[in-house]
Amino acid sequence: MISRSNKAFTLLEVLIALVILSTAIVFIFRSVTSSLYSAKFSQNITGACFFAENKIWEMEEEQRAKAEPIENRQGSQKIQGKDFRWTCQTKRLGSSNLVYLEFIVYWQESLREKEYVLEFDTYLLSL
Repeated sequence: MISRSNKAFTLLEVLIALVILSTAIVFIFRSVTSSLYSAKFSQNITGACFFAENKIWEMEEEQRAKAEPIENRQGSQKIQGKDFRWTCQTKRLGSSNLVYLEFIVYWQESLREKEYVLEFDTYLLSL
C-alpha cells in the first residue's frame, strides 16, 4: 500500500517551486524591459544620424545654390516625439576651397537624465 505522503507535494516543495518561478519571471520582465529601452535608444541614435545626414546635405545644396560659404548655425527639431537640438560649426581650411564642418546633435533620454551627443565631422567643397 502506498502512503499518502508519497502521492502529493509537501507545502515546502510548493513554496520552493513558487520562489524559483517568481525569480525567473522577475528576470524575464527585467530582460524584456531592458531590451525595449535598448531598442528605443537605438532608434534615437538612428534618427539622429539620419537627421544629421539630411541637414548636412541641405546645407551643402544651399551652399551650391547660393555660392556662399556655410555659416555657423544651430536649431532644434522634433523627430518621432523626441526633441533633437543641433549646432553646426564651420571653418575654412586656409586658402583652399575646403570647409571643415562639425555637426553635433544633442538629445535627452526620458528614462535617464543624461544628454547624449553625436558628433559628425565632414569636409565640403566651397565654390
